[in-house]
Amino acid sequence: MLVFSSALIRFALIPGFGANTQMDLLAYTLLVISIICIAAGGNIVNDFFDITTDSINKPDRLLIDRVISRQTALQLYFMVNAIGVGLAFYLFLTQAFEQFGLVFYILVFSPLLLAAYSIWLKRLALIGNVLVSLLVGLSLFCMGTALVNEDRYPVAFFTICVYSCLAFLLNLCRELIKDLEDIRGDNFCNMTTLPILIGKKRCNYIVFGLLTFIILVLLSVVMSYFLTLNLLIFYVFVFILLPLILISKQVLDASSENHYKKISLHLKLVFLTGICSMLTFLIL
Repeated sequence: MLVFSSALIRFALIPGFGANTQMDLLAYTLLVISIICIAAGGNIVNDFFDITTDSINKPDRLLIDRVISRQTALQLYFMVNAIGVGLAFYLFLTQAFEQFGLVFYILVFSPLLLAAYSIWLKRLALIGNVLVSLLVGLSLFCMGTALVNEDRYPVAFFTICVYSCLAFLLNLCRELIKDLEDIRGDNFCNMTTLPILIGKKRCNYIVFGLLTFIILVLLSVVMSYFLTLNLLIFYVFVFILLPLILISKQVLDASSENHYKKISLHLKLVFLTGICSMLTFLIL
């Protein structure tokens, strides 16, 4: 998903605004590899500390101790993080534009935040959910702001920020749904996730409220800033807003693990269609 997003930002969204990129293709490719390596490290360390819960919640998807050893997993974790942070340092030294300083600090601190999430924060209600969702949104932000200058192309920069914020909110909904899906294993491991603290029904209402907020924000942005872009409006209504409305209804009725698994998949598909909306800017 990150690779696909990076390609659409570079070859669809930015050219759609007629903006000149401030980072060449080789440097941008290294940036994307850096982000992917750091994200991969986050997945590895998360799986490492989730062996017990995953053996209950997802025994068929358990990799560590079944496919690879814990020692190999740790070696892979340190290797991909070393590549990711090393590439970030290289780009920081070779890229002269001002915005890359912020991108650099996000990349360097992300492995520490992901490790803290996997070890401590994911056991706490909302804090871990917000953190990992924020990092997802910041991934898109880094890939976009590394390409476009805010002062020269403010509309393109604003659009990147909108995509990043919506990615954060949508992923936050999915994180809460995953907590609802995994409540059995999390409860066994004495975790204090939001569904364990307040119950499934109340958590359903919170996810429903977040989805409603996303729908209202998306409607406001499209109607306020992109009202003349008919193709984009049609795409957003048919492939993003309508599915989100249907998912909202599913959330209110959900109660079993299978319900939440389907909702999680549907949210992932909406994330994908949302990213694909960048293609419409090429046709405008």
